Amino acid sequence: MMSPVDTARLDAARAALDAIPRVHLGVWPTKVSQFAGLDAPCAERIWVKREDLASPLYGGNKVRKLELLLASGGGPVVAFGGLGSHHVLATAVHAAALGRECYGVVAEQPMIDHTAAVLALNARECAGLVRWRRPFAALDALRRLASNAATGANRGPTLPRVLFPGGSSPLGTLGWVGGGLELAGQIASSACPAPDEIYVAYGSGGTAVGLALGLALAGVPCDVVAVRVATRLSGNRRYAELLARRTFSLLADRADLGPMPELRLQIEHGFAGAGYGHPTAEAEAAVRLAAASNVPLEPTYTGKALAALLAAARGGRDGRTRMFLDTYCSIDNLETARTPE
Repeated sequence: MMSPVDTARLDAARAALDAIPRVHLGVWPTKVSQFAGLDAPCAERIWVKREDLASPLYGGNKVRKLELLLASGGGPVVAFGGLGSHHVLATAVHAAALGRECYGVVAEQPMIDHTAAVLALNARECAGLVRWRRPFAALDALRRLASNAATGANRGPTLPRVLFPGGSSPLGTLGWVGGGLELAGQIASSACPAPDEIYVAYGSGGTAVGLALGLALAGVPCDVVAVRVATRLSGNRRYAELLARRTFSLLADRADLGPMPELRLQIEHGFAGAGYGHPTAEAEAAVRLAAASNVPLEPTYTGKALAALLAAARGGRDGRTRMFLDTYCSIDNLETARTPE
């Protein structure tokens, strides 16, 4: 069977992406394999791409974004998220590896065990961490952090660079355009089949939008099913298309890629539960099922995305090949790596 990948456009998009400055944080490509041992209907047609293995320091879906977001400047950065934000934690860990400080501004969310564990690591890894309960309090927190970063001991006058929530600015989203191109290359080399659907958690949107755009640029006829886990303010089609257009424009400035391709992105709203950070029975069951296959997940993002995939597989649409994008950010190594002896 011929590969569906448009290799000429894939190469052009790769060249344009390679022209954008980046730092090297990850180990690419990430592994693709059958979801071995998964007890689910049509399990032999379910594949997984392991972004949790993207970096031995701290993996997950933020690594691709941070390679671009941390490539400019050398001063401190500010990252926004919830109490259990893996974006804040990933930024702090990878910024520190580059000799930079990260200040975190975190909002309230339900305090489950996983959230508490990540919050403790955020407090440890960030140069400063501020919790806020009201939107305007975030602005006050940002001003205080900027002042502290600019006037603290051994720091210059450079104000910290504020990153978009989740790292999902057009520049950060380009990191996941690269992820889509990488997957297209794996399909072209027969490392995995071309999936009919890819399921991925949708929070701030950059991962799902970038993935869909990268696959579309390479001509892969695959639907990205973005499982919304956070607010509808960003989890909607209009926002996703706006982010895609701005991201494509940033890339198209560097190469003739023709018109923007159609975005094959579906947003699934049925697995968010009561809201961001609120666990659901379906997500917790998916986490347990994946653990039996030695694939670690958590209930806020990846558990809900896998729950959506399993529900589709149980719906009886036999013959469809599905892939799960495992965006899990493993905290296991971090919890022990820097613990004093």
